[in-house]
Amino acid sequence: MNRFKAESLNSFLKGIIDYAGLFPPANLQLEEAFANYLRYRESENSFMLSRFICPVKLFKQLENLSFESGEKIHLSVLGRGGYNIQDFNENLSEDIKIWKGFVDNNGKRFATDSFEIKLPDELITEHNSGKVSDFADTLSDKIKSEFDFPVFMFLEGQIGSEWQKNIKCLIDGINIRNKKHHDAGFKLRTGGEEANSFPDPGQISFAIRECLDRSVPMKCTAGLHHPFRHFDKNIGTYMHGFVNVFGAGIIAMRHNISDSGLKEILSDENPDNFNFSDEYFSWKDWKASIQEIVLARKDLMLSFGSCSFDEPVEDLKNLNLL
Repeated sequence: MNRFKAESLNSFLKGIIDYAGLFPPANLQLEEAFANYLRYRESENSFMLSRFICPVKLFKQLENLSFESGEKIHLSVLGRGGYNIQDFNENLSEDIKIWKGFVDNNGKRFATDSFEIKLPDELITEHNSGKVSDFADTLSDKIKSEFDFPVFMFLEGQIGSEWQKNIKCLIDGINIRNKKHHDAGFKLRTGGEEANSFPDPGQISFAIRECLDRSVPMKCTAGLHHPFRHFDKNIGTYMHGFVNVFGAGIIAMRHNISDSGLKEILSDENPDNFNFSDEYFSWKDWKASIQEIVLARKDLMLSFGSCSFDEPVEDLKNLNLL
């Protein structure tokens, strides 16, 4: 088999994209975004596709869409969150009420066992991981009280100027929670519409290391439309590549690579340094077998949200990787 269409690449990319066509820069209307998702599910590259990300506030519109599908549509439910704890709790109560009604009416068409939400800033900036864990416990209890199926939560928090303390606090809190109930992961924002929305490689490597050391799974969101790191003239900054980010996590889980080594993987703009064969994925001299790739994708680097499915696929084709 040609190395550009190798078994390791299939393992690396399987279910890697949560489709977020409703969000910037695509900003599609629900009907168009959902139609895209259904089309991607039937495409030759559907193995790369995971969930359709949908805010709770759009569930009524989603319920009214007519479509044919043999299997359930897997959604990642996006909660509104709130700037402070009071707003968060009020929004959560309303979100769960809408979510419950949606499940009651559409449980045979949709699976809603993944939930994403940003925690209040004041909870993160206090840097008390015990309080974060307690908050996650309460959040989970409220969800469990309404649904008879397990829900996995992805928790996002403010990064800001004290990014090391903030990231560490949230991941530590999730770790405490997961020692009792392994049902939460860390959500890292890896881009946006403005240059300051993109974390530097040091921030991403720090998050990967913290998640790895505490056995906390993570997903990324925004900014990962392209396989490799590159400078984007329109935004005026470097955009991260999903091969860089997920490759760094896979290598870190397999090898005792230094933090500077992780940052080097994340910063590498040369696709030739990344190799996919039938036996392994490698970056320079660091290798991970297919079994190790599968394990890392299952336990550490789960997926990334992207408003485009076509761009990643086309880029991979242009690089002869698909």
